[in-house]
Amino acid sequence: MKKGLILLLSALSLLLPLSGCSGKADTGVLNIAEQFGIAYAPLQIMKEQHLLEERLPGVQINWKQFGGPTAIREGMLAGEVDFGFMGPAPVLMGIDNGMEWKYATGISFNEMAIVVNRPEIQSLQDFTPEDRIAVLSPACTQHVLLCMAAEQEFGDPGYFDNQLVSLSHPDAMNALMSGTEVSAHVATPPYIGMELDEGLHAILTGEEIMGGPFTFITGVAMERFYDERPEQYKAFIEALDEAIASINDNMDEAVRLLAPVYGIPEDELKAQMTYNGTIYSNRLEGIEKLSDAMQRMGFTKESPRFEDIVFPNVNR
Repeated sequence: MKKGLILLLSALSLLLPLSGCSGKADTGVLNIAEQFGIAYAPLQIMKEQHLLEERLPGVQINWKQFGGPTAIREGMLAGEVDFGFMGPAPVLMGIDNGMEWKYATGISFNEMAIVVNRPEIQSLQDFTPEDRIAVLSPACTQHVLLCMAAEQEFGDPGYFDNQLVSLSHPDAMNALMSGTEVSAHVATPPYIGMELDEGLHAILTGEEIMGGPFTFITGVAMERFYDERPEQYKAFIEALDEAIASINDNMDEAVRLLAPVYGIPEDELKAQMTYNGTIYSNRLEGIEKLSDAMQRMGFTKESPRFEDIVFPNVNR
């Protein structure tokens, strides 16, 4: 199956030399990379409650925030990131291209929705060739889900390839609301809610595409890190599990703690953290279905066994 240029570029971008992995990491420093949004709330709890510092006295904890998975992947290849958090699709792309990382944990189930700014667009069928659709980056999870939807609707996963625009979520939201650059945004919370509040509407959700809930944000680590620094790996997983439990056991307290971090009122944050089935969980669900779809659509060459791409602690 022929794919558009955007898929070719995304695949080629993963064929990076692995020489950066050979350097000796500083075991007195732990580097964690995340992205933006309430999907990463457990990591903010870890920071605010110093859960890692309690378990790893004397270890310097560095938190890094990036706008997409590409920079995180490059940081992990260079040995500058120990734990990275992103959607499941870029992880599968990396594994398929020989990157020696595995899933370490899930972190959250979150809604994805295709939000549009014109009332006449009520389904995928209503897009014209001139309409532009914003995704985070080529081969990101939102892009893969859009391709799955196109395959279901048109029998062609690459149906929208020539209409895609890569934008960060904040930039995509601004472009959508201004009605200039894009007609649609493959969005996640809190951007979905903010866009709907402005009178825009969603035409399709991730759960509808996948046929049920699925893990939207995952945590990964290099195999080298897991083998060489088992105490830090174990401490991180324990701290993350504690943070997830803290949110689920006392949402109101988590909201009170995080509202100043996100800079929004507590009632608004609580609405976002409980939006449309948002679940904070270490489980990995839906990975195999996503992997099979990615192989079928040409994103990856193989769909590996689940057991071969996760560390032993992973729940499903």
